[in-house]
Amino acid sequence: MIYKKQRGQKRKLKALLNNINEIRPFQNIDCKYEHFHVPCGQFVSLPKTRGRVKTVYCKAWLDKTAEMIAQKPCDIPFCKVIAVIDELDLSESQIIIFYDKNYYDSFWKRDSGEQIWTPIVKDSLSFIQRRHIDSNLKEKGYYETITDIDFFYKTRLWFYGDINK
Repeated sequence: MIYKKQRGQKRKLKALLNNINEIRPFQNIDCKYEHFHVPCGQFVSLPKTRGRVKTVYCKAWLDKTAEMIAQKPCDIPFCKVIAVIDELDLSESQIIIFYDKNYYDSFWKRDSGEQIWTPIVKDSLSFIQRRHIDSNLKEKGYYETITDIDFFYKTRLWFYGDINK
């Protein structure tokens, strides 16, 4: 597939950062979880998008997660905030807020026939270390393998935030 030159990256990044700042968490606390996808950020996954633009986006995504963790209401019995960054497809990243402990615990068990998460050993550099991003958030990485009859996908998922190591 041939990708043409990516134009307007600065303008698109500015719009993306504004949309990330507009995310309003803790609105649906009656549900088991609440999640936010990357708002209008499909351009960050394209191969022609500059690495600096991708790094600025990732830093803003992690900063928004840290801001949500700091804003957690005290009256909620259980609340965990996690950012998920899909290393190969950054536009598939999301921020998840868990309100149910059982759902949070079952979220980490992905070893079915169709989807398998294998932990990444700490011998290699993590995603934020390779991107030179400073963050105080806890980190956990997984290799994700999705297989179906006619589909195979493998990526690295990085989780940041309220993680039990």
